[in-house]
Amino acid sequence: MKARFAVMSFGVMALALAGCGDGAEQPQPSEPVTEEQIAAQTPNAPTERPIDLLAEGVVIQPPEAGGRAYVLDFGDPEDDVVEALTMVFGGPQFGSNAECGAGPMEFATFDQFVANFQDDRFVGWSVNGPTDRASFSGPEGVTLGMAAADLRKLPTYAALDDSTLGEEFMLGSGEMMVSGLIEDNQVAVMWGGANCNFR
Repeated sequence: MKARFAVMSFGVMALALAGCGDGAEQPQPSEPVTEEQIAAQTPNAPTERPIDLLAEGVVIQPPEAGGRAYVLDFGDPEDDVVEALTMVFGGPQFGSNAECGAGPMEFATFDQFVANFQDDRFVGWSVNGPTDRASFSGPEGVTLGMAAADLRKLPTYAALDDSTLGEEFMLGSGEMMVSGLIEDNQVAVMWGGANCNFR
């Protein structure tokens, strides 16, 4: 039986709780995992492992020294996704929120990367900042820290002018979209799939 800890990263908690009404079930944070603890859990893991952030999941690319890629599609079993991400980041912290608009959701937080689950299936992801363990790249090469001016030049960029989350954008077409937030004139947060964002 998997241990569950009611904890979320600061960025995800801020998004998840934004706009929640009185009485919303709020996870209680525990002590965050430090970089030293992550390194101790995965002593042989390469740093800056390339991870592609996709509208339908994520791909953990092989390290420079070689090895295999891991394709994590939405709908994959939670245990498989957690196992693959643990090889990069070390063990996660778990949390949940029963008040998400998409329905009750569980979260596995790996440093700045969060995997979202419903009914023990991978349904979404978010990334809230840089980490030494991975380098994140989204559609059309968008990255955390990319200048907003460069982001707006991407062919499928679209601004969500009525968002209550902040300066929100979308990349992609049709239902295959990745979203994010601009803060201080740069890309600060990205997410894809089902998330617990309250607008």
